[in-house]
Amino acid sequence: MLKLKLVSKDFYKATNIVSEHEAYIDMDMLGDYRATIEIETQDGFDAEESEGYATIEKAANWIECRSTVGNQPVIMTTNFDGSSLIEETV
Repeated sequence: MLKLKLVSKDFYKATNIVSEHEAYIDMDMLGDYRATIEIETQDGFDAEESEGYATIEKAANWIECRSTVGNQPVIMTTNFDGSSLIEETV
Protein backbone atom coordinates (compact mmCIF):
# COMPACT_ATOMS: atom_id res chain seq x y z
CA MET A 1 0.00 0.00 0.00
CA LEU A 2 1.29 3.43 -0.92
CA LYS A 3 2.14 5.83 1.90
CA LEU A 4 1.88 9.59 1.41
CA LYS A 5 3.08 12.60 3.38
CA LEU A 6 1.52 16.05 3.04
CA VAL A 7 4.27 18.37 1.77
CA SER A 8 2.18 21.49 1.20
CA LYS A 9 -1.48 22.32 0.67
CA ASP A 10 -2.97 19.65 -1.62
CA PHE A 11 0.49 18.24 -2.51
CA TYR A 12 1.52 14.78 -1.28
CA LYS A 13 4.74 12.84 -1.80
CA ALA A 14 5.05 9.05 -1.63
CA THR A 15 7.38 8.00 1.19
CA ASN A 16 7.72 4.26 0.68
CA ILE A 17 8.99 3.97 -2.91
CA VAL A 18 12.41 2.35 -2.77
CA SER A 19 13.23 2.31 -6.49
CA GLU A 20 14.74 5.40 -8.13
CA HIS A 21 11.26 6.81 -8.78
CA GLU A 22 9.52 9.79 -7.21
CA ALA A 23 5.73 9.81 -6.89
CA TYR A 24 3.41 12.67 -6.08
CA ILE A 25 -0.28 13.41 -5.85
CA ASP A 26 -1.62 16.92 -6.15
CA MET A 27 -4.96 18.57 -6.67
CA ASP A 28 -5.57 20.26 -9.99
CA MET A 29 -7.58 23.44 -10.59
CA LEU A 30 -10.78 21.42 -11.05
CA GLY A 31 -10.43 19.78 -7.63
CA ASP A 32 -9.36 16.39 -8.99
CA TYR A 33 -6.39 14.42 -7.68
CA ARG A 34 -3.62 13.72 -10.19
CA ALA A 35 -0.78 11.28 -9.63
CA THR A 36 2.68 11.59 -11.16
CA ILE A 37 5.58 9.16 -11.19
CA GLU A 38 8.95 10.29 -12.49
CA ILE A 39 12.47 8.94 -12.83
CA GLU A 40 15.71 10.63 -13.79
CA THR A 41 17.30 9.09 -16.87
CA GLN A 42 20.51 9.78 -18.77
CA ASP A 43 18.50 12.01 -21.10
CA GLY A 44 16.62 13.96 -18.41
CA PHE A 45 13.38 12.88 -16.77
CA ASP A 46 10.76 10.35 -17.80
CA ALA A 47 7.35 10.74 -16.19
CA GLU A 48 3.79 9.50 -16.35
CA GLU A 49 0.77 11.42 -15.10
CA SER A 50 -2.67 10.04 -14.36
CA GLU A 51 -6.02 11.39 -15.34
CA GLY A 52 -7.91 13.31 -12.66
CA TYR A 53 -9.60 11.29 -9.91
CA ALA A 54 -12.32 12.31 -7.49
CA THR A 55 -10.49 10.80 -4.49
CA ILE A 56 -6.91 10.64 -3.32
CA GLU A 57 -7.34 6.88 -2.84
CA LYS A 58 -8.02 6.40 -6.56
CA ALA A 59 -4.95 8.46 -7.47
CA ALA A 60 -2.88 6.38 -5.03
CA ASN A 61 -4.22 3.21 -6.64
CA TRP A 62 -3.03 4.48 -10.03
CA ILE A 63 0.51 4.76 -8.63
CA GLU A 64 0.30 1.31 -7.03
CA CYS A 65 -0.74 -0.26 -10.35
CA ARG A 66 2.10 1.24 -12.44
CA SER A 67 4.50 -1.53 -13.35
CA THR A 68 7.28 0.49 -14.98
CA VAL A 69 8.34 4.04 -15.78
CA GLY A 70 11.40 4.66 -17.92
CA ASN A 71 11.67 0.88 -18.46
CA GLN A 72 12.40 0.46 -14.75
CA PRO A 73 10.02 -1.13 -12.24
CA VAL A 74 8.35 1.02 -9.61
CA ILE A 75 9.04 -0.70 -6.29
CA MET A 76 7.58 0.28 -2.94
CA THR A 77 7.86 -1.20 0.51
CA THR A 78 4.76 -3.06 1.67
CA ASN A 79 2.49 -1.86 4.44
CA PHE A 80 -0.18 -4.23 5.65
CA ASP A 81 -0.47 -2.83 9.16
CA GLY A 82 -3.84 -1.18 8.58
CA SER A 83 -2.36 2.31 9.00
CA SER A 84 -3.67 5.35 7.20
CA LEU A 85 -2.79 6.17 3.57
CA ILE A 86 -1.56 9.60 4.65
CA GLU A 87 1.14 9.72 7.30
CA GLU A 88 0.67 12.13 10.14
CA THR A 89 2.88 15.22 9.96
CA VAL A 90 4.80 16.20 13.06
